[in-house]
Amino acid sequence: MKKRMTKILSIAVIGAMAMSLAACGSSSSDSTNDGSAADESSSAAETSTADSDLTIGIVVKTATNAHFQDIAYGAVLAGQELGVEVRVDNTTTESDVDGQVTKCENMISAGVDALILTANDSDGVSGAVDAAHDAGIPFVTVDTEITNVWGDEIDDYMPNYIGVDHEEMAYELAKTVIDAAGGEGNVIILRGVDAASSSIERTAGFERAIAEYDNVTVLDSQSASYDQDTATTTMSDLIQAHSDIDIVLCCNDLMAVGAVTALEENGIEVGEDGVLVAGIDGNLLALQSIDEGKLYASAYDWSILQGYYAVYQAYDLINGTDSSEWEYQPNYDDDVYSLYTFTPDTIVTSENIDEYLPHGEELAEWTMGTDVESVSDYMWEFIDKGNELFDAL
Repeated sequence: MKKRMTKILSIAVIGAMAMSLAACGSSSSDSTNDGSAADESSSAAETSTADSDLTIGIVVKTATNAHFQDIAYGAVLAGQELGVEVRVDNTTTESDVDGQVTKCENMISAGVDALILTANDSDGVSGAVDAAHDAGIPFVTVDTEITNVWGDEIDDYMPNYIGVDHEEMAYELAKTVIDAAGGEGNVIILRGVDAASSSIERTAGFERAIAEYDNVTVLDSQSASYDQDTATTTMSDLIQAHSDIDIVLCCNDLMAVGAVTALEENGIEVGEDGVLVAGIDGNLLALQSIDEGKLYASAYDWSILQGYYAVYQAYDLINGTDSSEWEYQPNYDDDVYSLYTFTPDTIVTSENIDEYLPHGEELAEWTMGTDVESVSDYMWEFIDKGNELFDAL
């Protein structure tokens, strides 16, 4: 459990966002598609163009999860506003830790001025931080924190962290779903990659919420590795073992969509009149499922702001922002540290789906790593809404 949450954003960032919102709205995109970000075998190693000599690299976990596409999208928007080049790359799967470190090292060798990472594994990517440190390159982490392996030298090594309070978000989501089920029922938990701090925290949030109800029982808790197909298989096996499932809480939306598939394939009704399934990320596939009355809820962590703020913080660090402005906060029994900037979270259900579905649809029109050629008025208003929620934290 985090000891304290710190909201950090420079006046320059807020000012730049305000100016962009006033000046950068453009033609609306009303096309929809199935939400596929890219072919899973491909990498999004493309470069946004800019006038500046500065380059900021960002390595995200995958190109096939809209959550990470959203982070990259926000990063590219910020880069275009600042006039810096944002270079995007990704690993194929969220379990490829060595490949992610290699991609970070390649970014450093290519001469980026700062590096942003959504870590596949909290424990396995310290080599990327070491390489950036040795090259004198500022490092920012998004979505998943990195474990301290540097001991007393942590001040010299640990990157800034931008993300949501995963545990609190998952807690709010679980409470929403359990209350919708009448405060009782049997629960299945599908965890993500167990070594990732995001999965650890989200699972803890689910469990903390469940502990507040006398008539809620956890039937099983298993990892499905943040993967949709794995979740479908895992959920199918759990259905054979447990015939009385009322709620399925998933650490991301891809697993939630996979769980819905498994339940339907086994003839089990989902939605408000059946098993209540919920995920996290605000993924387009999940939003569409909510709109269809299948998935009950998703928690959106405003990942677009995470990428956006990450580029602004990286830009500040490149230009010599005083490190005392970033305040260390301990987490996980003092084993994980970061300089935290927290983004808000929103629970999306059928009641507010119309406010969030257009974001997922417009995001799906963008190819990860390319310039954002057209941003609708809706999207700028969406970013403005997230910024207002951020200011209210």
